[in-house]
Amino acid sequence: MNEMPSLYTAIDNYPSGWKMGMHKHPHFEIAVVMLGCGTVCTEDRYLSFRQGDAILINPEVPHDFSSNTPIRIAVLQVDPLTLELRQLFHQITNEEQLCMVPLAYYALERYEKLFSIWIHISSLRATKLFNQFVRTWVQLFLLFLLDCIDHQDNRVTLDTVSAYIRSNIDKDIRISELARMMNMSESGLRAAFKKAHGLSPKQYLQQYRMSEAKTMLQLTDKPIQQIAQQVGFPGIHAFSAWFQKETGASPSLWRRDHKAGNPD
Repeated sequence: MNEMPSLYTAIDNYPSGWKMGMHKHPHFEIAVVMLGCGTVCTEDRYLSFRQGDAILINPEVPHDFSSNTPIRIAVLQVDPLTLELRQLFHQITNEEQLCMVPLAYYALERYEKLFSIWIHISSLRATKLFNQFVRTWVQLFLLFLLDCIDHQDNRVTLDTVSAYIRSNIDKDIRISELARMMNMSESGLRAAFKKAHGLSPKQYLQQYRMSEAKTMLQLTDKPIQQIAQQVGFPGIHAFSAWFQKETGASPSLWRRDHKAGNPD
């Protein structure tokens, strides 16, 4: 591939009710939905998309996008591709004109970080290496999507879910969000998680919050207000009431006793 590739790349935002209109172009297109939901269609297919869906469209395929909510899409259109990259693209799409690959929550986060780097450095458009540069990044994106397909049909493990809970104890974690990560129903996730950990996701979260709160109370001099915020409580009063209910002592009293070396 010696000719300079034609390239369009951007993170596009559209309002609810937006409609692009049926169109086609000579480019291979990868569009990843960062936010919102809507539909994409060809002349004979109609697919609903949502946050986390990667949409791959072959060249010269008439297609149309529309939004049901405000949407944000990371778009990469490039032409031409080397034979190797065309084969990789067709491996993902299974030779279909339009293909949609759902990304798990953690994979979407990684893709968004990659794409942000790509947006920044692709704006430089260095003349001598630009051809090779584009080819390398397109290969990276395609291999990323192929890896998502190959790993457990794009499902994350329960260990990944529990790790996500531990890393986000300061946030309002919803069971619906965890279920989406696993591509499971909420009831299915609760049952699977309890079988694996002996606790419901909510109980696991509360247990880990307590463990972290006790560690910070015992080993640090952080203000209780700060500790409360770090384990997911917006105010000290709610945290203190919860802590006392679970341990029988206020956070300040528990800290005093345990900093003195008394047993839990």
